[in-house]
Amino acid sequence: MKVKLKKLGRYRSFAYAGKILRVNLSEKTMKVEPTKQYIQRFIGGRGISQWILYNETKPLSDPFHPNTRLIFGTGALTGTKVPGACRYTVDSKNVLTGGVGSANSGGYFGPELKFSGFDYIIFEGRCDKPCYLWVNNGRAKIESAEHLWGKTTGETEDIIRQIKGPKVRIASIGPAGENLVYAACIINDRGRAAGRCGLGAVMGSKNLKAVAVRGEQELNIADPVYLNELVDKMLERINKNEVMNTYRKYGTSWIHERDNEVGGSPVHNFQDGYWEPEKIKNIGSENFLKYQVEKFGCFGCPLSASRYLYIPSGPYQGVGGEGFQCNTFKDFGPKLGIDYLPGIIRAHTLCTELGLDVDNSSGVIAWCMECYEKGIFSKKELNNLDLSWGNHKAVNQLLQDLAYRKGIGDLLANGSKRASVIVGKDSNHYSINIKGQELYEPLRYAKGWALGVIISPRGSGHLRGAPTTEFQNLTPEEGIKFFGVPTAGDRRAYEGKAKLVSYFAKFKAVVDAMGVCYNITQWSSPDLINPKDLAEAYSAATGIAINKEKLLKVGERIDNIEKAFNMREGMSRADDQPPARIFDEPIKSGPTKGEKLDYDKFQKMLNEYYEIRGWDIKTGCVSKLKLEDLELPEVAEDLAKYRII
Repeated sequence: MKVKLKKLGRYRSFAYAGKILRVNLSEKTMKVEPTKQYIQRFIGGRGISQWILYNETKPLSDPFHPNTRLIFGTGALTGTKVPGACRYTVDSKNVLTGGVGSANSGGYFGPELKFSGFDYIIFEGRCDKPCYLWVNNGRAKIESAEHLWGKTTGETEDIIRQIKGPKVRIASIGPAGENLVYAACIINDRGRAAGRCGLGAVMGSKNLKAVAVRGEQELNIADPVYLNELVDKMLERINKNEVMNTYRKYGTSWIHERDNEVGGSPVHNFQDGYWEPEKIKNIGSENFLKYQVEKFGCFGCPLSASRYLYIPSGPYQGVGGEGFQCNTFKDFGPKLGIDYLPGIIRAHTLCTELGLDVDNSSGVIAWCMECYEKGIFSKKELNNLDLSWGNHKAVNQLLQDLAYRKGIGDLLANGSKRASVIVGKDSNHYSINIKGQELYEPLRYAKGWALGVIISPRGSGHLRGAPTTEFQNLTPEEGIKFFGVPTAGDRRAYEGKAKLVSYFAKFKAVVDAMGVCYNITQWSSPDLINPKDLAEAYSAATGIAINKEKLLKVGERIDNIEKAFNMREGMSRADDQPPARIFDEPIKSGPTKGEKLDYDKFQKMLNEYYEIRGWDIKTGCVSKLKLEDLELPEVAEDLAKYRII
């Protein structure tokens, strides 16, 4: 492939904006540095962000300390014509786990940030008064946000647009972030969440209400003709794919129905894995469509998989919003026992307005509801709320109490792990978390999925290695063809899953570095966008030649940096374990009744995973040999300094 080259300015480069903006909120100063110093080893997205975070974070430091970095970063392909190239990441120290914190979001904010002239914005310090950052075509200014403090995310966007113009893209926190609630997230484009890890609280600790960006700078593409050819081929495969056509019709809402059939529902805080079919039907995709008034997509989305839902009548009349994903229906459906769809829609829109992550907020509420069920909390202690399973009115009230730290909400704002320590009475048994972050994903029914969720460096998450191949009915021949794993489609098999999870951990790091939507890659279906596609697109867009092998090496490098960060914070093999309930309590009903995660088989699978990754089996720590192989000698020296390796 020949790539046409042309001269660019000091900071400009193909596909990248070429600049990183550093903002010191304490000193109210800014400076610019080039992106290119990081590109070769980390490409972009969370790759570059995590490298900066590792090098600029002191071990065991407080996530709310002013020196903590908060990094907004775009992917290398974000803003290009590559399908789904809309993503941006927010990286910082994880409020819930104390380790790696990383969130990923779509919409239009990421491309707009790059069009405004910057690939990254790195915040440090704490402003003495509420503020927001205004970035406009290469220029940036810290503005007062005193008039925005206390506003919802939607109100914040409306007010800023009234001042700066209707085309401005905004990422902001709501009251939850302002009040340093551990479940706080960052909302952009009115309904897109940079969720998990409590990064909205980190943003609030800096008195940073929002980041508003506007840009009209076109991206330079090294070989636009060849990139267009590649894009056309990718779109052809996407348009023919059955899974993608289902996304077009329902978004991701249908997944919770499929999962329930095989024991994949988090019923009543994971006490069971199967919910009654009539209740699933009540909140199912066909009922979901009754409330749909509009469908659309993120920047560059070939699916228009997002939905705007509106409730025309009943107790939640007039409520509407977007950004609904499968986890909304699992989190507020079977997990909390709610089978009234308008109640779930209201809970989701409240989370968006208040700046709450749906997984973490529903998780701590599920803990509270089970404590109520077991007699640990009385109704009086719960602001006189009846927290019986399914009480959607009480749940929606509790979400507001959580965001404002009102009454019992002040306790819940710490997350269930910390709250259970405060409460005692064996309530820790009902805190279903991994590494301190609330669990969203059922784990008993699919063994590779379970491993991927458990080893996630940011704490309980299916987007850092968990394979979906176990739900795709792949034959052994297809498993070998695409992933070299004959058991890739066998949910109950433990064998081969370590290799599968290792691959997807590296692949997801690559996808995040590129800034592409994971849903339209081979994670959803093996014939969709794969490492070869991304390597060719990256080469055409940037003029930097790379093949799929080198690209996956970059993904492995990124993943190992995150592992090293966690080890430096004191994490070990003990943190790569599920809650005891997953081992001890099998699925109680449904077609997969009796299924659970076998302790011995899981430990063997985890051993195999560590061996494949080149990590120490006893501690789970990344090895010196692996770090040197990944050209990360600085990290090896750093871990040796702390006597970790």
